[in-house]
Amino acid sequence: MNVPVEVVEAAAAGRCVLFVGNRATLEAVTESGGEFLGQRRLARKLGGRVSVREAVGKLLEGAPREEVLRRVAGFQGATEAEPGEFHRRAVRRFTRIYTTCRDALLEQAAQAEGIDYRVVYPGEPLPDFEAPGLVITKLWGGFERPESVVLSDADQALHPLSAQSKALRAVFRKKVVFFVGYRPDEEDFDLLFDDLSEAYGGELPRVHLAVSQGRISDYHWQKWVWRGLLLFIADPSEALEAVDAQVEAL
Repeated sequence: MNVPVEVVEAAAAGRCVLFVGNRATLEAVTESGGEFLGQRRLARKLGGRVSVREAVGKLLEGAPREEVLRRVAGFQGATEAEPGEFHRRAVRRFTRIYTTCRDALLEQAAQAEGIDYRVVYPGEPLPDFEAPGLVITKLWGGFERPESVVLSDADQALHPLSAQSKALRAVFRKKVVFFVGYRPDEEDFDLLFDDLSEAYGGELPRVHLAVSQGRISDYHWQKWVWRGLLLFIADPSEALEAVDAQVEAL
């Protein structure tokens, strides 16, 4: 499998920014023998039909936030999982990682690799790219800090990415952006991409998406190509293994 040359060269030069989605967690949970519910199954478990955000919003109207958070964390199995090969490769290769995963697998991988890092949570200033060291920005918070977790649209409205538009514009204009662990037919990617586009002030410049395995309809494929994404098929660990191999071959 060939990763786009632009991604490989940027990764080699330390100019590639990694965005990590829930399929990276799915890999790790599965490898650890657990069960990870995808977005549609999770929505149904939470009493909805398709939208997790909508199901969570309704639950929060009548249930304590702590209980809803516990249910979401439990259904995704991440609190019992160990970091996978993807997470280890990610923290070794990239110094700026943005993630919508709420687990601590990236942090655990950094600890295991002996890599110093810091975590940025919703509402905190986004990191200066030129500052040294690994920074993991948890766009939707982390289970280890319950007050930080973005569960609903109301939570997102408290810390909109548009409040940090200057920092995000610099990322998308000066760096190569690589999305891994997402599928273009799932709610998480729609939500993230819309938030980033709003913060940027329009359609994003060209970005790359490693589409996790599974059938993608022509509608969804064309929708994202039309929006400027460069797509190829690769699961998270597969994508980063290929990046490492191609960087070493330069």
